[in-house]
Amino acid sequence: MTADALRPALLLWSQVISRPEPGLALLDFGKRDASFDVGLPVPREIRRSDGCSMPGKGLEVVSLNDQHAFVAVAGDTQLQVGDWVGCGLSHPCTVFDKWPLIPVVEDGVVVDYIRTLF
Repeated sequence: MTADALRPALLLWSQVISRPEPGLALLDFGKRDASFDVGLPVPREIRRSDGCSMPGKGLEVVSLNDQHAFVAVAGDTQLQVGDWVGCGLSHPCTVFDKWPLIPVVEDGVVVDYIRTLF
């Protein structure tokens, strides 16, 4: 299996809440929401309010505080306040500890919940 064949254990969706300066975006999740002990979350997808979707290339989570993710944005990456960013989480154990009920989403609709007992 190649590294390209691996996929995140969980996908965390969050919104861009601020673009305080060129090259920086803030997302509405942080250490309280996501695992970070085995690497920071990895932006995988961007979704706009019109439903348009694109790969998360050009984005990198560089830091987390309690409630916000700080994302470096490459100069040619179009990212605006209100966009949704799906971040892959590589290590679900600490997420299970934080979220005892995780929604299962298919095509943008919650179809089930998974109760975690960690």
